[in-house]
Amino acid sequence: MFQDRFHWGFGIEDTFIGDPHPVTGKVLDEYELTDHYRLWKEDFDRIGTIGLDSVRWGIPWYRVQPEKNKWDWSFTDQVIPYIVQEKKLHLVLDLMHYGVPTWMKQAYLDPDYPQYVEEYTARVIERYGQYLRFATPYNEPHTACEFCGNRGEWPPYLSGYHGYFDVLKGVVRGTQRQTKLLQKAGIQCVQVECSGGSLTRDPSLSELADFECVQQEMFFYFLTGDFAGLEKWFPLFERYGLTESDLKAFEAQRCTIDIMGINFYPQFSYQNLSVQPDGKPVRTNCQLWTEDLKQKILNRYARFHCPMMITETSVRDDEEMKKRWLQEASRTVFELYQNQIPVYGFFWFPIIDMYDWEYRIHEGPKEDFKARFGFYNQQRQANPCVEIYRSIVKEVGR
Repeated sequence: MFQDRFHWGFGIEDTFIGDPHPVTGKVLDEYELTDHYRLWKEDFDRIGTIGLDSVRWGIPWYRVQPEKNKWDWSFTDQVIPYIVQEKKLHLVLDLMHYGVPTWMKQAYLDPDYPQYVEEYTARVIERYGQYLRFATPYNEPHTACEFCGNRGEWPPYLSGYHGYFDVLKGVVRGTQRQTKLLQKAGIQCVQVECSGGSLTRDPSLSELADFECVQQEMFFYFLTGDFAGLEKWFPLFERYGLTESDLKAFEAQRCTIDIMGINFYPQFSYQNLSVQPDGKPVRTNCQLWTEDLKQKILNRYARFHCPMMITETSVRDDEEMKKRWLQEASRTVFELYQNQIPVYGFFWFPIIDMYDWEYRIHEGPKEDFKARFGFYNQQRQANPCVEIYRSIVKEVGR
């Protein structure tokens, strides 16, 4: 059981948008951008010296299934056994970290998407089930709905709340199928979602801010078929295409949450919501800290009563803040664990610097889009957080 002790982990950024952007022609494959396809073994060997016991790492579905009836497991056949057998790490496998295969032209709008992702999951279980105790069916459904359905930056390039909910329906239906397969195979599902929203001091924006907080956890309600607390939003759902029959369908396929993954970034998980002179709402990053993380954990537990872990947290660019957050956030989470709150892990994500998702939609070389979240830069040079994390794990233990 994952819950037998506290786990210290890390993650490798694994966003895969394989569809070339309509304007720039770029794809967003973080393994390719960070050279992880070539350096994967060195990466795990290098990070292995810190003394961590767990890793979040994902399969690039669009490469594994380049055509509808063609599968290529050559990369994952090397990496997954190495992670588990050689490095002795608990692997929390990301099955979906956003993008779908490029042949799925309608992406989540394809009526067969739930069937396709179910087949993919079944093949992963068949091939790697012996290595798997934990898997994430879908990382951050809200982010997918936002970029695919609301902003129109990722396939199927929709916009507005109608697009958001159209994508969400496909994601939920698919994730429910994945979850049932994984649980039947004895693999615990780590259901990972955003943990933020919007805050405001403007009474005219309070309802919008409330809804933007609800957006970042309503996936859990839909997954479990338990809508208590969402009733006030039903008219909005209906207005944008999420109907009573959709909710009944979610309820009919409801799943339990084995472990809830909380993704929390102190610099931007929450936004300050205010009004511009033209009357339009504007959002700016809201700086939060460990008390806010603690309250998020306690609130999630009070609502869902399930085991949890911090599946993503980090600080971008500011090295001094990064060191402070690593020390204080890890201490906060571990103290909750010691005080019998069932939060069983802390994952720094990503541990290797990544490239901003803006790379795909803007012209320019990848060097213009470096996002310094990690303990190692893109050239694998370490910063002081490596030693800090090593000391935390050694001193605090499990």
